[in-house]
Amino acid sequence: MSTRAQRPVPLALTGLIALVSAMVALALSGGHDAAAHGTDHQATPTTISTSELALRQGMNKLWEDHVTWTRLAVISLTTDSPDTQATVARLLRNQTDIGNAIKPFYGAAAGKQLTALLREHIVVAADLIAAAKAGDQEALGTQQARWTANADRIAALLSKANPRFWKPDEMRAMMRSHLRLTTDEVVARLQGNWAADVRAYDRIHVQILHMADMLSDGLVGQFPARFR
Repeated sequence: MSTRAQRPVPLALTGLIALVSAMVALALSGGHDAAAHGTDHQATPTTISTSELALRQGMNKLWEDHVTWTRLAVISLTTDSPDTQATVARLLRNQTDIGNAIKPFYGAAAGKQLTALLREHIVVAADLIAAAKAGDQEALGTQQARWTANADRIAALLSKANPRFWKPDEMRAMMRSHLRLTTDEVVARLQGNWAADVRAYDRIHVQILHMADMLSDGLVGQFPARFR
């Protein structure tokens, strides 16, 4: 405990912590809406078709893989672990899997576009971690801006595909909440605050399941004939 308290906090890490507060302010009103939307997901009918059950289970698995492999990649990247390359490769494969999951609904081009944006989401996150570790404040600010812009493009792509059920403000708030919680996780690890690190991941896991539910709800709502 005392050893951790004596560790210096890099200037870039201070900027990363500031990002958390900024992103909370940016998404505050939308974040409340997204949280309320997530609560509504608990009202899923007791009896659903086998096709809808398969969709929901598959969507949950994809996004749980996303946060699980992101966490493992964060650990590897912050410790220069020898498994970094293999872990990041597995995480990038998950982005392809997510893109493939929407192809039956929106076509191959949309699936490839989503995969490309999600892969950028991972690559920029890795660059952001590297900047924080190096104490490069200028690079950190650049990567923060890239990461937020990428999240907004992901939200825009999804809401354009399904504007009735994936409303732009809700999708943007959900994506920015994901960034904020992942930032909390990275900051905690760089500070060696392991209790906060665990709490951050628990929050990430809950939030990503809300996102998965939001996506599943939207697909069922937009394509009801496929899930009867």
